[in-house]
Parts: sequence; structure tokens; C-alpha cells
Amino acid sequence: MNPLLPEDPPAVGPYRLLRRLGAGGQGVVYLGQGPDGRPVAVKLLEDGLADDHRFAKEIDAARRVEPFCIAQVLDASLGGRPYIVTEYVEGPTLQEAGRHVGADLQRLAVATATALVAIHRAGVVHRDFKPANVLLGRDGPRVIDFGIARASGHSLTVTSSIVGTPAYMAPEQIAGAPLGPAVDVFAWASVIVFAATGSPPFGNDSLPVVIRRILHDEPYLGDLPDPLRPIVLSCLAKDPAARPAMQDVLLRLIGAPPAGTADDLTGRRGGTAGPPVSSPRWKAMLAGAGSLAVSGALVAGAIMLLPDRTPTAAPIPSATEQKASTTPSPPAKKRGTGKTPSTPAKKSRPTRTGGSNPTSSVSRQPTPKPTASPRKTTTTAAAAGTVRLASLTLDGQLTGPNCYSPSLFPVALLKGPSGKQIEYGYRWVVDGQDEGWKTDWVTGTVKNQRNPFGAFEPGRHTIVFHLLTPSKDRKSVSFTVCDRYS
Repeated sequence: MNPLLPEDPPAVGPYRLLRRLGAGGQGVVYLGQGPDGRPVAVKLLEDGLADDHRFAKEIDAARRVEPFCIAQVLDASLGGRPYIVTEYVEGPTLQEAGRHVGADLQRLAVATATALVAIHRAGVVHRDFKPANVLLGRDGPRVIDFGIARASGHSLTVTSSIVGTPAYMAPEQIAGAPLGPAVDVFAWASVIVFAATGSPPFGNDSLPVVIRRILHDEPYLGDLPDPLRPIVLSCLAKDPAARPAMQDVLLRLIGAPPAGTADDLTGRRGGTAGPPVSSPRWKAMLAGAGSLAVSGALVAGAIMLLPDRTPTAAPIPSATEQKASTTPSPPAKKRGTGKTPSTPAKKSRPTRTGGSNPTSSVSRQPTPKPTASPRKTTTTAAAAGTVRLASLTLDGQLTGPNCYSPSLFPVALLKGPSGKQIEYGYRWVVDGQDEGWKTDWVTGTVKNQRNPFGAFEPGRHTIVFHLLTPSKDRKSVSFTVCDRYS
């Protein structure tokens, strides 16, 4: 809390200003005093919003938010310099307080999820949910600064309106797409990762690197514990349509399955941050992100189309065709139910062909057999629960002969059974330093990408990926990082 500056007004409307609480891109926040002597937080907004005809509707929507774990909007004015008055919550921000563990972390997750549910039910999208907008009051966490969020369904209209803090922004926010409640779901998960680990899931270093990770990389969750871990993973899906609603997140946090689900928010993709984006429209939005004002800061190739990794639908037909392509006697027993097993061939042929000669049944059998046999092998592997390490490659930019830029990412490609989640154990060893045993989930083909949240130092490096369970394998890759000034 700082004293007022000479340029600060002594009062705003009926509210006397006492001290500065903070300042940001949207305005300055003051500790004020209401006409009744009650302390309040007064946010004096930048000029220009008063002429926006939607602003009054958004303020009205913010006033309708139920007072669950929020700093309630008490007053607002569009006359002259616009301002918003909210409850004053005494306490540090989550950004200042840092890491949470155990029950404190769980309570923080439930309280902030409750606040966002109330905000969404009022038709408001926060758009800038971050640790600095969570106050840790004496009566629990409170979410603030949602009063100037756009009402749901309204897109941004001015070129500078990439509203949000990059480390907590969703992919669609970076792409400049119309925003809905899903953007807050993504930000909530990022905030919880910060609270548990001290760092957001895609890092908080240079803007181009953070944006690249958000668009294309898997999140780094550190030692985020269960039961939060699978819930947070589902909320970090790249495609907003793949994320659960905030209300379903809250239900899961308190131990109740979301309505209409099979008691699992993470069934979309095991152990990863949601399925790869398959919607052409959404891919086009990500591809167009380079037209934003922020694109001037992006390195070449930072914004690319997400690769198609949609798993095939082979498991369902293969199981059916496998039954049809086994030895002749079992199908005869299944299709000839009630007939004696001693004469399956004689009784099944007239029943199946319905007057046609046996040649037609012979011509049908060779057709499914060649196609069904490889699928039968896949199904057998699924039953065995095998995981295979297919490759270990580098995702980065060559800046010279056999020389990479410092920001690159080792990527292990793993293949497991389609249509079935398998947990696997692994470890990364970087230049001889073991980063410890970790676990994740594989369904079909997935990438395990090491996110160091920092650049490799110039010189020679060796990365080893060890697959530990349910099968054992290892692959290594060596590379050279160029000197930054060479």
C-alpha cells in the first residue's frame, strides 16, 4: 500500500481516496472510504470506457454475481472518469503469498472455482484470472477484478485488447477469438498449478516462448498432487470445447461426479492436457494468431497449426471383426444358437445364405480375414497393456550447421493401446542428471515433452528418456546449442 501521488484525485464521487493499492493496464486501485465510513476498493479506470455502450451492461452483470468467494461490486459510475467500487478485502494476493500445500491448496481450489461459477452464472467472463487477482482474506480466498470483464458472447473490439496476463491466457485468447467461460477454466487451472508449484504450467519467462508453449506444448505440473492433478489436466485442453464447465470442475473438487458424466473429467485424453485440436475452425484461429499485435514479439514458427494426432476408431470395429474372423466353429455356435454343436456347418449355411449356395459364404470369409488380422494384433496388445517408446526427437530451431537455438524441447513419442488408458512410468536424464521417476498416461500415440522453462546453455548436451513401466526401453539424443552471440 502506497501513499497518494500528487496527480491522484482526493475523491472519486462520494468516495474519499486514502492510499494506492496498486496500478495496472486497466487503471489504478485505491483504498477508499464510503459515505458510511466503510473501507472500500475504488478502481479508477482508463478513459474511453465511458463511451462504450456495453460497459453499463457489463457493470450491471457484475452486480448480479452472487457474493460467493468474490469481492462484491458495490457501485460504479460512467460519468466523467469511470470507476468501480468493490468490497475491500484485507490480505495479500496469491501472487505475494506464493505456494500452497495440502488442505490449504484444496481450499484455494474450491473457493476460486466457486467464485468463477458464480461469475459465469451471471453471464460474465473474467478474462484476466491470475494469482494477483486472488486475495487471501481472513475469511478465505476472494476473486477480484471481474467488474470490467466482457459480458459473455461479446468479442473484443479494439486492437490492443488482448486482455489477460500471458502466462495464464488460453490459446483462444492469444488467437484473438471470441471468448467464453472456457477461457477462465484454462486460467483457473494455470493459477492452481502456480499455487502448488510456484510457477505457471507454461512458464513465465519470455513472451514468445510462453506463447509457443501455450499453443503447442503439454503443461508442466511439477508435483501437483491428486485429486487436483487430473482435474487440472482436463482444464488445460487446447481446444476450449474439450474443457469441462467450471460448475463440473467444482463438483469434481467436492467429490461429486459432474452431471451426465461417467464420473470422470479426464476421459478425453489420459495424462495430457486434453485432446489435440481436431476442429478446422479452431485450427484456423490458432493459425491466425500471428495477425495479433503480440505477433511482433514471436519468434519464427512460434505459432503453427496443431498436428493431427486424433486416434483412430479402430478398436470398436476390430473387436467386432475379430469375432467374425476367428476359426469357423465359434461363429457357427454364436449365430446358430440353439442348434446342436455336432452339425454347425450343415445347419448354419442354409440359415445364413437363405437359399444361396455355399459359394457365397466362402467368398465372404477371405475378405474380412486379411483386414481383421492386424486389428486382432492391436486388440491383443491392448489387452496386454503394452507401452512402446517409438522415438526421441528434438523440437527446436536449427540456427547453424548441426547447432540449435537455446529454446528447444526433447520429445519422446510413446505408443500404447488405442481406446484404453495405460499408466506408464518414466524418467528424464539430462546431461547425466536424473530428474526422478514420474508417471503419466497414454492412449494411442502421445508425446511426452520435457519443458525446462528455460534455455539450454551453449555447448553439447545429451538427453536420455527411460521408459520404466509397464515395459522397459530407453532412447537418447545428443545435440549442440549455439552460442547466443556467435
